[in-house]
Amino acid sequence: MPISNTHLRVPRGFGALLEGVTREILRDQPKDIPKYAAEYFKTLLKKREGDADPKASTHSLSDELSNEI
Repeated sequence: MPISNTHLRVPRGFGALLEGVTREILRDQPKDIPKYAAEYFKTLLKKREGDADPKASTHSLSDELSNEI
């Protein structure tokens, strides 16, 4: 079986993104991790695009996800 010498590079910001979702998963201990991660990224995109509820900006992302899941 051939072994590949391909070196993959981690895109800039990917490590921080994984650290963030991991921290929230460890903090909240959700039963359905894939669903939680999907909601986490959906909420993160809303915040980035400015579509998040302005009142929610004072709450942590963890609090927002707890309310949605």
